[in-house]
Amino acid sequence: MNCENCSREHDGSYGSGRFCSCKCARGFSSKAKREEINEKVRKKLKGRLPWNTGLRTREIPEQVRHEPVKIICSNCKIEFERPWNRRFRKFCSISCATKNRWQSKEYREFQVSSNRERCKDPKERERLRDIGRKGGFGKKGYTEGGTRFESMLEKQCFEHLEEHDIEFVAHPRIPNSSKVGDVFLPKKNLWIEIDGIDREKRKKWLKENYNYWIEKLEIYKREQLSVVVVKSFDDFKLHL
Repeated sequence: MNCENCSREHDGSYGSGRFCSCKCARGFSSKAKREEINEKVRKKLKGRLPWNTGLRTREIPEQVRHEPVKIICSNCKIEFERPWNRRFRKFCSISCATKNRWQSKEYREFQVSSNRERCKDPKERERLRDIGRKGGFGKKGYTEGGTRFESMLEKQCFEHLEEHDIEFVAHPRIPNSSKVGDVFLPKKNLWIEIDGIDREKRKKWLKENYNYWIEKLEIYKREQLSVVVVKSFDDFKLHL
């Protein structure tokens, strides 16, 4: 007895004996009814309107379904356009998606409980304390203007620049280098490094992180860039 799908000989023990296995039975059914299945899918999908219009599915010209879909961002409430195949993405940018996640009460509560659980272990608590000494542990996020900050001092500085409409670039790439600066003021051609932890005083604990800091300052000097290092918000405002 030969299988109707793969034509191999078999003992006929499976089902009615037409096929050698479940896989061949399903494969034969799909091949035999492929055109019928495709037609059902086409009828089901044809004429669907954008999901956010609030209208029921109806027959519409095919070219309309390929036009961009207008969507309102769930975070900033600004209307934007998305291609039809990406119409279910409800944020206009990555920054809006990230801010929306951090504003979620459930996510914040999850982060708090997770950090408390981690800090129960003395070794993990000591490791996090070392990270804090290196300046890599602290509040991070985005300002209302969408600028990412990595410390509270950076947040204060960036918000001040945004409030006074001062043109700036946050975390720009230093020319001819893989390292990143803190702030660049194009109109003054001035680079500002925000050293809120005072690395010079804490170099005993910073170790290799302190060497990275010195290398960054050497690159500024090598590229002959105008740079200032500030340690407080008042010091930052003096250079604007």
